[in-house]
Amino acid sequence: MARSSLRIITIDNTDPAFYQLLGPLLARRDVHKSLGGPPWDDPGKQWTIALATEADGTEKAAGFIGRTTTGALESLWAETDRRHTLYHRLVATAVKASDGRALHTTVTHARVAAYEQAGFRTVSTTANYAKMHRDPSA
Repeated sequence: MARSSLRIITIDNTDPAFYQLLGPLLARRDVHKSLGGPPWDDPGKQWTIALATEADGTEKAAGFIGRTTTGALESLWAETDRRHTLYHRLVATAVKASDGRALHTTVTHARVAAYEQAGFRTVSTTANYAKMHRDPSA
């Protein structure tokens, strides 16, 4: 089914649309595997969501990223056919929403380039993950 457009919204888990949009993805094994663990819907976390408009006019989440109150960016995910574009767009949107504060993340190596493009630098790595930081001045 072809998608005609994308729009980006930011909501938290108190929004009535939150579980309708993200609920089906938060429990999927393939999403957990892609992220390296489950995404948590913690209170206060802001979720930036890319909504795709389907051919029938309905919208569904095509990607998302969470931003915690402590400045962590978490759970960057996008549909396989949109990953390259959406990773960069979602990280950039979350960074912009942080109002210039320092940010940090731990991500799989496949996501590092999207964070580097947004001004993050790698602090340390393991076999599966990179810890990254973005200074307020970046």
